[in-house]
Amino acid sequence: MKYKYINNPDGQLAGHDYVDLGLPSGNLWANCNIGASSPYETGDFFAWGETQPKSQYIASNYKFGVNYEPGEMYTFSKYVFDKESGVVDNKILLDDEDDAVRCHWGEFWSMPTIEDMMELLDGCEWIPVGPFNESEVAGFIGVSKKNLQEIFFPVLGEKYDSGCYWSASLATDMVSNEACRLDFSDWSTSLSSESRYWGVPIRAVANMTPKVRRGILMEVTEESTMERIMGPWKGEVPTWDRIGMRYYHLYHVPIKDFTASDIAFLIRQSAIIEYVMPVAIEILKVKPFIGVEFYEGDLLSNVLTSIDDIYNAADYWASHGAEKETVIKIFEENRERLKWYRLEKGLIPEFGSFCGAGAFGK
Repeated sequence: MKYKYINNPDGQLAGHDYVDLGLPSGNLWANCNIGASSPYETGDFFAWGETQPKSQYIASNYKFGVNYEPGEMYTFSKYVFDKESGVVDNKILLDDEDDAVRCHWGEFWSMPTIEDMMELLDGCEWIPVGPFNESEVAGFIGVSKKNLQEIFFPVLGEKYDSGCYWSASLATDMVSNEACRLDFSDWSTSLSSESRYWGVPIRAVANMTPKVRRGILMEVTEESTMERIMGPWKGEVPTWDRIGMRYYHLYHVPIKDFTASDIAFLIRQSAIIEYVMPVAIEILKVKPFIGVEFYEGDLLSNVLTSIDDIYNAADYWASHGAEKETVIKIFEENRERLKWYRLEKGLIPEFGSFCGAGAFGK
């Protein structure tokens, strides 16, 4: 498709051109990729969490890879939320020291989160083009729905099936071996994930409005266990029941070692709600539709439906109006993103029940 792209950046920040697409967050997107000098250059490639390009991108030379052996379980030394992938640290956003953009362009710029990418896709109309003006590079042009400003993303060659860009977000729907990315392929735009060690280009984002970047879901320093809080285990060890065995295991694990999946599990069991619900809320502040066990948005669903629990969770919400208001605010601020995850049919009714119960009166 022929399209006359007008390369007209809105200004510079720390020596790098940006375009202002009128996005609600105030995000300013870089006019070209890291390592490129113009919009139609691909620039440098990076493994996720590495700050320097290299000649080969394979599992065995990945910075955070541990004990890689063909056919064996690949584990990681950092950014781990499931026990099978290494020592859990619950980091789902890159630390500044591992953000290639921060390292190359300075503190005003960073790698975009998956939420930043969602906003970008939703805020523009996307047009596949090729070649790019007088160059031999194909790509996608985004035309802002707000102010008609344009941004160009090159793909790797002259076809429209091989363009992707790293986000700063770990993929949390399965295990810790993939990170989220923006895809331009098959004549369409989408969000997906890829193995962390792959070499992928990066497009930077800046925001002059202060915003919190949380690399850790929640710093849980509580040394107590459920055993210390609730007393010694009573009765038999439930070896015949998978749920019972998981509960029994967590009964003796320090709260600070709980994973996001453990938090969701204990909310469903209405256990130590005073301890786990605040952690869940902190997680949702960072990633509202995180999938910690079964599907995207399952933690938010667990939090919303807990209000109908006749045991501890209902009592918690009845006496924690401020926390309930926080959950409502998180949902309302991200309501428009439900469609990206196709969660409207499930979460909207649950949110309605949540708003009409507990501390605000049923």
